[in-house]
Order: sequence, then structure tokens, then C-alpha cells
Amino acid sequence: MSTLTPDFKAHRPLRAFLQAALLAVLLPLALANGPALADVPDEPASSSRRPVNPAHAELLAQPPHVTTQHFRFFGEPDVHSTLTKLAEVAEARFQHLCTPISACNRITRPIDIWVADDAHAFAAIFPEPSPMSEWAAGVAFLGAQRIVLRAHGTALFSLMETFDHELAHVLHHSFVRERPLPRWYAEGLAIWQAGESLVERLDSAMRAAASGKLLTFDELATAFPNDGTKVGVAYAQSALFVRRLVRHHGVTPVVSLLQDVADGQAFDTAFQTRFGAPPAILFDELSDALEEASSPFVFLSDGNVLWGAVTLLFLVVAWLKLRDRKRQMQRLAESESDRIANEDLALYLEREEARLAASRAAPADSKPDPTLLN
Repeated sequence: MSTLTPDFKAHRPLRAFLQAALLAVLLPLALANGPALADVPDEPASSSRRPVNPAHAELLAQPPHVTTQHFRFFGEPDVHSTLTKLAEVAEARFQHLCTPISACNRITRPIDIWVADDAHAFAAIFPEPSPMSEWAAGVAFLGAQRIVLRAHGTALFSLMETFDHELAHVLHHSFVRERPLPRWYAEGLAIWQAGESLVERLDSAMRAAASGKLLTFDELATAFPNDGTKVGVAYAQSALFVRRLVRHHGVTPVVSLLQDVADGQAFDTAFQTRFGAPPAILFDELSDALEEASSPFVFLSDGNVLWGAVTLLFLVVAWLKLRDRKRQMQRLAESESDRIANEDLALYLEREEARLAASRAAPADSKPDPTLLN
């Protein structure tokens, strides 16, 4: 049985609201802008160009450790157990991702999966030195149909999440018959298809909106960033844009756009046909919504204001607890007084009943017993 008084129980909704408000303030700040999940690097200008990375050719000469219907898995002995475990679920993940977009039969040659045990091995799998090797959790080289993964994932994304994201890139590239997709659409579509959470993406976009650092559509369309602070913002805006398209227009046009490109249509033309407006117009609507929603975020992002609000919040909670405690003690005291009064009344009634019983039993001429008198 609960010992809480009714007044204390009545404050539970308020207490829950205050706790939720505290989490809403602190959670976005706790999400670090860690490495982006994955990327699709630009292919070398010429396939005949000799790789600058000397370790790359040696790695390509390795035989696969495990082979399945659609995959070949490569890596040093240190990651063989990881490769084996990944191979056990790879075909199921393949079917899960290719079925919704009808891309299962578009893969006509094995997809090479390379897993690197450390940052040095991860960088060595790049044919040429790239800044992406410093921050990416995984990379898809679409022309070679090769996926490179970090064995231990990152602080934000697991190996399996990265595998799904990169596999989505390969499936899209095969679906459109290797015709180019805009980088922002490829990244946003992969994030949506892999079912990744948008919490950290929204946090990154809101921070950029609050500080006036959102990227324009032209920036994403012409020079998608591969390093620096703009990387996280680019991924966030791309992911939110595709999710917005799905929410407002449904899944069908988002996926059908791939078929339009596969049939030879220009992406911008097909996009306007499917969604009724050029991508730049709809993208600006998302940016406007982010900037409008970021107004309170500016207030909450200020360190002094934030800690002042958190301190005030704790003081309010402490005051509520103290007040409820005082009320609880007061009610206990009142309850004890009532108990004592009830016991005195019961004793009085018992004595009165005994006196009346004795009076009825005594002879009419007898004198009353003085011990029964009050």
C-alpha cells in the first residue's frame, strides 16, 4: 500500500512534466556531433590511375574469408570472427533492404565487404588518401561495388547499422543502372531506408539553424561536404528532407524516382513530376521550418541560461518535495490526534454503557454505586 498522501500523488503529473522538460533540455546537448555514419566518395577520375595508397593493391590481392550468395567478405585474421558473424546475417539484411524497392534482382555480381580492425587498416582500404577515412564509420565505393566498414563501429553507430546504410547505397546505385543520383538524395534515402534514428540528425540541423549555418540547396547539390563541421549538417538536412518527402507524399514517389532515373530521365525533371515542385523549392520549405522551430533552441543553447534553468528546475522540484513532506507530516499528526480522540470517545462510551447496565440491574430502593458515577 502506498504511504503517499493524496496531495503528494496529485503532483505526480507535474513532477513527470518537470523531469521530461529536463531531459528535453539535456538530451540534445548530450548528443555529440560524432562521425557521420557513412559516405559515398567520389570515384577516381580515371580507372587506370595508379593508386596513391601503396597498401591498397596488397589488400585487393587477398582472398575472401567468407562467401555468400551476394557477398564476399574480406579482412585481416583479427576480424575473421566479425566477418563470419556478419556473413550469417548479411543475406537476410540484403532481402530486407532490397525487397521494398524491388532491387533484389539488380545485383548481378558479388558485393565486396571489407572490415578494418583499426583506423590504419580502414584508411588503407581507400584507393587514394581521403579525409573521409578520418571520420566515416563506413564507405561505399559504388563503381567497384565495395563496402568498407570499421569493425567496432563508432560511438554513434554500430557495425550492423553502418552495413545497412552502405548496402542501401549499393542497391540504389544498381537500381538506377549506375546512373548518378544527387549526393543529398542518396544519403537521405539510405538513412531513411536503413531505418536510422533522426534524433542526432535533428539535433545537428537545429543547432545549424539556430546559428545561421544551414546549408543551402545549391551547396548540397554542387559540393556535398566531405570534411569539416559541415558534414554533419549536410547529412542531417539530407535525411530530414527525404523523411519530409515520405511524410508528405508517401513512399511510392520516393522509390519510383529511382525507376525514373533508371529509365533515363533527368533527376530534377523526374523529381518535379513526382512531387509537383523542383527540389530546391521543397528544400527551402524544410529550411524555413527548421529556422522557425530553432527560435527556442537558441535560448536553450546558451550555456549560462541553460544551467540557470536547470538550477531553477531542481529548486522547484526540491521545494515541491519539501512542501509535500510537510503536508504529509501534518496529515500524520492530524491522523494521530483523531486516533487518540476516537479512543477516548470509545472508552467513555464503554464506561457509560457499563453504568447504565448497572443502574438497570440494581433494586429500585438501592443507592447508586458511587464507583460508577463520573
